[in-house]
Amino acid sequence: MQSDTAASMKIKSYFSHSVEQAIQEARQQLGPEAVLITSRRAAPHDRHLGAYEVVFGSTAPAPESAPPPQDLNREVAALRDQMESIKRALASGVPAPNAGAQPEFARFHQQFVNAGLDAALAQQIIDDAANASRDLPAAQRSAGFEALAAQIIRKRLRFAPEFASDAQAVKRSVILIGPPGAGKTTTLAKIAIRECLGRRLSTRIISVDPYRVAAHERLRSLARIMGLGFTSVNTIREFLEAVDEFRGKDMLLIDTPGFGSNDFESARDLAGCFSEMSPKEVHLVLPAWMSQKDLLRYIRLYAEFRPDYLLFTNLDETESPAACLGAAIESNKPLSFFATGQSIPEELQAASAEPLLTNLFGQRAAAISAA
Repeated sequence: MQSDTAASMKIKSYFSHSVEQAIQEARQQLGPEAVLITSRRAAPHDRHLGAYEVVFGSTAPAPESAPPPQDLNREVAALRDQMESIKRALASGVPAPNAGAQPEFARFHQQFVNAGLDAALAQQIIDDAANASRDLPAAQRSAGFEALAAQIIRKRLRFAPEFASDAQAVKRSVILIGPPGAGKTTTLAKIAIRECLGRRLSTRIISVDPYRVAAHERLRSLARIMGLGFTSVNTIREFLEAVDEFRGKDMLLIDTPGFGSNDFESARDLAGCFSEMSPKEVHLVLPAWMSQKDLLRYIRLYAEFRPDYLLFTNLDETESPAACLGAAIESNKPLSFFATGQSIPEELQAASAEPLLTNLFGQRAAAISAA
């Protein structure tokens, strides 16, 4: 058991194997007027004392000549603010941040969750940043915490290498997969102009859709405008023949049909066909307006295609890309591109951390992430 004694209030921590037992012990020692300040799981270095810690405060007479210490008053006020934050989190159904954390950290947790980040992942980031900020002076803790949290997020994100770097100066196939309406066709056209035409790579676009014969027309029109060769195929056999015919190109850009949860069984033949190709890279195209839960559901669904990268579209149609951030961290998949809008090719950029941090830290994101 640990204790701190002050002039106007006595703060004591009680450890036990259950919260109820610790509360009972505190009541016996401090009396019925004692105030429960917080309860939490014991920190790792205190767990030999008990699995749970409860913190009680009780009034004690103070010497008339000694005013209440201001530091203690601030500590008690901070603990009360913390308890109010936990109560609000519980009332909203969101897991509360670590009760041992500073109230400022609880505020950041709520800010992250409000931005759309999964509550459990938000707590992991908060805990890591809180541990890293312990050595900072109190006056610098808030600003320092933001920089540390951004740094932790950046370290957990992974990114694809430059699309046409010298390290990738090899003939290869780029395959876009994803659910219906994700924006694969428009994104493929953006990649073709920005990364292939812009770098003078010989390129062939192949549209494969064994299920809808007329599904190729939009991409055929775009290819004609771009001045690129285009081939549409409606069977797996035709696709393999096209790949063999154009394997001398620097780049094969391959568009695929969108498969949802209810018709994914028909995607397995195509996934098996792609698995035999080499060298290739598979980009799973997902819209940024999806929730993190739905993004992860599609990442699991499309695992049969063995995607190398995540590519997020429609970033302009979501108030916060935090769900994309969470999905990238949880899946541990590198990010390749971010796409916004329908303009070709302007609204395509190589993926980076900054756009994902914006709604977590507001307008301070750029300065924080660069720290």
